[in-house]
Amino acid sequence: MMKKLLLLIASLSLVLAACSGDKEEKKENTNEETTTAEKKVNPAGEMMKFYLSISQSINEVDADLNAYESAKAEEALPEGADLKKMQDAAKTAADNAAVKVEELEVPSELKDHQESIDSALNKIQEAYTMKSEALAAEGEVVLDEANAKFEEADAELNKVLEEVELEGSSIFNEVSL
Repeated sequence: MMKKLLLLIASLSLVLAACSGDKEEKKENTNEETTTAEKKVNPAGEMMKFYLSISQSINEVDADLNAYESAKAEEALPEGADLKKMQDAAKTAADNAAVKVEELEVPSELKDHQESIDSALNKIQEAYTMKSEALAAEGEVVLDEANAKFEEADAELNKVLEEVELEGSSIFNEVSL
């Protein structure tokens, strides 16, 4: 009788273990389905967040550059030591902006657009490097080529925005304020 009872308990244990294994497997499958559903992200939403992070990162460090460019556009640049001080501050801001752009990481959710975004970011970084070099050079500071490079980046980013069904915008305008 004792042997039968032990055999019955062992059998029930095996059945219960198999059932709980099925439940765990179902939970794992459900979790996998949830994870897959969670991974289906909205590329437009991710692009919008990333796009905004570009201008926010640059705007953290480019105020002195914007002040210089604004004064230059209004033909209101100071002279002498004040001009040199303003140019040095603008150069530092351009260098810092180039670093900020280099530090940006494209979210994995935008991997289908990685090449275009990287190209645009490289052009933005190059534009800031060109501005820094122009500000460090002797003589009149000409930023036209750097601004043209930035506009190329703008066009590339706008193409990505349109591909994810967003309206075009202008990083250049957003960071030049």
